[in-house]
Amino acid sequence: MKLPPADAAGRFLPNLRTGSIFKRCFAKILDFMVAGCVTAALWLLVPLLVASLVSMLWLCLSDWVGSPGKWLFQLRAVTVEGRRLAPLASLKRNVILGLPTVAQAFLLSGWVGLQGQNQKWDVGLIACVGFAVWLGELIGMVMQPENRRWGDAFARSRVVDR
Repeated sequence: MKLPPADAAGRFLPNLRTGSIFKRCFAKILDFMVAGCVTAALWLLVPLLVASLVSMLWLCLSDWVGSPGKWLFQLRAVTVEGRRLAPLASLKRNVILGLPTVAQAFLLSGWVGLQGQNQKWDVGLIACVGFAVWLGELIGMVMQPENRRWGDAFARSRVVDR
C-alpha cells in the first residue's frame, strides 16, 4: 500500500491533480485580456502609467484575490504543500509576467526612453522581451515536473484543478 506524500514534518499532503498546460495558458490569456480592458477603462480616468500599474498589481495578486481565467477553467494556485497562496507568494509568482507590461507603460507615458518616432523602437523592444518571457515561461512549464513555470519555482507554488 502506497502512503500519500508527506512533508518534512511527516504531515500528509493533499493529493491534488496538476492543472493542464492548455487550461493554464487559456486562463492566463483571459486574465491578460481582462487586465487590458481594465487598463483601457482606467485610462479614461487616470494617466496610462497609473492604469497600467493598477492592472499589473491586480495581475500579480490575482492568485490571491481571484482570477477570472482560473475560475472559468476550474484552476487554483496553491503552495507546493497544497495550501492557499499568500499575497507575497502571488506577487512573486506573477511579477515575472507583469514587468514587461509596466515597462511598456513607462515608455508610452514618456517617463523614460526615447521620444517621438524613436519611441516605437523602445516599445517594440519591450514587447519582444515580454513575448520572450512568456515563451520562456511556457517552455519551462512543459519541461518542469508538475508543469511548474519559473514564477511557480520562485514562489514555491503550483497550479491544480479545483
